[in-house]
Amino acid sequence: MLSVIILAAGQSKRMNSKVPKVLHPLGGLPMIQHVLKSVQKVNPHQIIIVTSSAMALEFKAYKTVIQEIPKGTGHAVQLALESLDEKTTEVMILCGDTPLIHSQTLQTLNDSEADLALVAMRLQSQHHAYGLVLQDIKEKPKQIIEFKDASTTQRQIRCGNAGVYKIKKSLLKELLPFLNNNNVACEYYLTDLVGFAYDKGYNTHMIEAEEEEFQGINNRIELAKAEAILQNRWRHEKMMAGVTLVQPETIFFSHDTEVGKDSRIGPFVTFGEKVCLQEDVTIFPYCHIEHSTIEDGVSVGPFAHLRGNTLLQKGSSIGNFVEVKGSKIGRKSKAKHLSYIGDAEVGEKVNIGAGAITCNYDGFRKSKTVIKDGSMIGANTSLVAPITIGEGAIVAAGSTVTESVPENALVVARSAQTTKSDWATRFRAKHQK
Repeated sequence: MLSVIILAAGQSKRMNSKVPKVLHPLGGLPMIQHVLKSVQKVNPHQIIIVTSSAMALEFKAYKTVIQEIPKGTGHAVQLALESLDEKTTEVMILCGDTPLIHSQTLQTLNDSEADLALVAMRLQSQHHAYGLVLQDIKEKPKQIIEFKDASTTQRQIRCGNAGVYKIKKSLLKELLPFLNNNNVACEYYLTDLVGFAYDKGYNTHMIEAEEEEFQGINNRIELAKAEAILQNRWRHEKMMAGVTLVQPETIFFSHDTEVGKDSRIGPFVTFGEKVCLQEDVTIFPYCHIEHSTIEDGVSVGPFAHLRGNTLLQKGSSIGNFVEVKGSKIGRKSKAKHLSYIGDAEVGEKVNIGAGAITCNYDGFRKSKTVIKDGSMIGANTSLVAPITIGEGAIVAAGSTVTESVPENALVVARSAQTTKSDWATRFRAKHQK
């Protein structure tokens, strides 16, 4: 059976952050969670995370091993060794700061029957700090040299170590005691296992993957580069699945954004977590959407904001500069201009005029507004919750409504208009003397 060890005890020094490196988000998800998602697709029997005591609570769902003083990757695996389940026969080891790794790469590695297999990458540039994989004449990996320990000649090698391994458990136990820290960094390198295994005649194997999958993330610049790579992957996936993205480089998805086919998303749209767009949805430019479900044939925006577990039912429409929070908008209902709809239940075929708002917060609690089917809410109205607008009712423009309205009624809640003839002429004359 396969167990996986994830190394995640970094202290985030180069990130210049109080937040541990592996908890910095990409697409709304901590980077180590991207690693875990890929790992889980190879169906491991056990996952062990080597981390610090400060982060242990973040990984309550997994077996954790504490490495308080980082002494290298080899030391981290030594600490994890005793936590391996007795049913474990093979161990996969990788780092928690490689969120771009594909699950297929891990599956290919897992398919290897070698005693020790590793992932390598063809380096595109001399400007890197990856370990270098030395091969024999049969192209089997025989040694890994850390870049800082490599000679000038060795630094010309273009085969880089990705830091991902699979090794027989029995071999891991045999070789770990041979590790030492006689190197520039005075650390116990896990990479030394490759040379030990090769020298003892064990079968070593290497699979190749793209360098992009293993881009290091040690500072905010590299974090931004990783975000860009992930976003490009998601954009590509969405378009191949039948979604139109206008100026796709300006559209940003969350790790869990779902978009149905024949939907169209305009420029400068940002999706937060927990958004599901069904089919034939149109999102106009400059919208921000999070925690919302949008059914077939709905249009949103431009410049709209949806949040707080909002549901837009089939055929409804939310227009420009409209914010909807924690509300359900019924079928074929619309709020086209400059409105705030919060904590509301809006029925079918309701028209909400420009500038209408639900007054849902009294400073202590949120209250609900119910607007039933076929109602019409006039422009520049305020509905003071808790309140119910009956089916087919009409609220006159400019009204502030504080009591519920019966069905099919007209409510006018505004002061009577007063007109003073020629008052403006006298006013100007007075002030222009």
